Amino acid sequence: MSQKLETRLLCSMDKVFPSSHLEANVWQRGEALQGERIHFQLAYFWMEDPSWAKWELVTPLGQVSVNTVELEPAEYVWPIYGDDDFQTKEAGLFPDILKPASADQPVIRLYSRQWRSLWITVDTSLEPAGSYPVTLRIRRGEEILSEDTFWLTILPARLPEQKLLFTQWLHTDCIARQYHLEVFSEDWWEMTEKYVRFAASHGLNLLLTPLFTPPLDTLPGSERLTVQLVDVAKTDDGWQFGFDRLAQWIQMAHRCGIFFFEASHLFTQWGAEHAPKIVARTKNGLQKVFGWDTDAAGPEYTAFLEAFLPKLTAFFREQHLEGQVYFHISDEPSAEHLAQYGRLSRLIHRLTEGFPKMDALSDYSFYEKGLVDTPVCATNHIRPFLEHQTPYLFAYYCCSQANGVSNRFLGMPGARNRCIGLQLYHHNIEGFLHWGYNFWMTQYSTRVIDPYRVSDAGGAFPAGDAFSVYPGENGPIAAIGLELFHEALQDLGALQLAETLCGREAVEALYQELDWKDFDHTAKCAGEILMLRRKVNQLILRKTQA
Repeated sequence: MSQKLETRLLCSMDKVFPSSHLEANVWQRGEALQGERIHFQLAYFWMEDPSWAKWELVTPLGQVSVNTVELEPAEYVWPIYGDDDFQTKEAGLFPDILKPASADQPVIRLYSRQWRSLWITVDTSLEPAGSYPVTLRIRRGEEILSEDTFWLTILPARLPEQKLLFTQWLHTDCIARQYHLEVFSEDWWEMTEKYVRFAASHGLNLLLTPLFTPPLDTLPGSERLTVQLVDVAKTDDGWQFGFDRLAQWIQMAHRCGIFFFEASHLFTQWGAEHAPKIVARTKNGLQKVFGWDTDAAGPEYTAFLEAFLPKLTAFFREQHLEGQVYFHISDEPSAEHLAQYGRLSRLIHRLTEGFPKMDALSDYSFYEKGLVDTPVCATNHIRPFLEHQTPYLFAYYCCSQANGVSNRFLGMPGARNRCIGLQLYHHNIEGFLHWGYNFWMTQYSTRVIDPYRVSDAGGAFPAGDAFSVYPGENGPIAAIGLELFHEALQDLGALQLAETLCGREAVEALYQELDWKDFDHTAKCAGEILMLRRKVNQLILRKTQA
């Protein structure tokens, strides 16, 4: 091979920066259960003047895709409350954008004295068990610059269906604003479905549903673009409601394989003091009838909810969704909001009987007082919930979880993202929530950003927190963090399969010595996770071959 190009085979958790120092191949052989998607990288370093090359893929496997790993600028990388276990704390360019490539256009740019990488994905869903080569060549004209082969062993056992409920909030107004589409236009529905389908392919099975414009990350007194599925009419005889668009939303989700829904929050974030923005048809035309000037516990909005929620829950029952729709009251209330939240919670419980209530909160007293059925607790505050063996417990992380816990910030090593799969298993967590699937705006939704240039919501949140997909011309483009978290979900499924076959005690014995099984620790390197996963695979294999 040419001496002009160095190459390395790496796992998905290795982040290849232009200035990386890569010593040797670290992952030349991998294993997967049938039904898994497995990723690896081919990193390359060019020693001459800038040039162009092409890649070639040779493999007997039928579902293999290649992406070029593109760089994302990040300014806010290491928060002041962050620990020292970041791969880098400096602003710069980060490998994150997985730009789809194809055999029709297999061109890559060779930058002088920089490491770059190709990201290869093998979908094993339709493949029989066996060992398969995946060979990648890089050539320039007739000259073959490199040839590397990764060997994948597909085990004779299938990854089980995902049990964990996983939601990552889809911001449909961001789709409209980024693509310049009218909300509820045919093009908007088409593009939104692409994002929902892509999310479902990465484990999302619980979908935030904008009954009204979600009152999330909105500057008090301002408002986000209206995205309201429920048709509301204010007449002399009272309130009337139409659910045609909501039915269309549910049908779209079902086409994408999603059957659980989160009804958007019925009160504003951080205290539940006001109503969300709600527009209605009136005798004077379409008007905003509730919003920041509405007292959340006042008689007018209470009367509205008493009219609306019985109609809504009846509609959900007609759709056979009882038990599959979760209601939100208010996002992230604190201890000082307990009395207000309690008043509103009792109202919503009375009006939505038979449907679970869930909210992101970190004070155990909210659950202890019976104000929420399904607490969603931040991973750095979850211990009291675990100690009380809280059933139906969800976990979440966002911009504040940067000290000693897993997260997906760009500055963190990839292992710190993926290690959460074991933690979810170890603590029998029911579900996981992340707020930023596609939040392409600055903090408080004050303006739209270019996600290819701004990764920190305008300097508000650590880079990598606000979104996990980029807006491609024809639909979503994955960030590395999205793929690593999906690998964590696959690890969780493998652990659950091993438990089904061999019992909980046998599985726990595989990881008992690992301190990162708990939420308040993280894996230090990718090798620890790969070694654990290999042990889990071997436990499954021994049982299936017995």
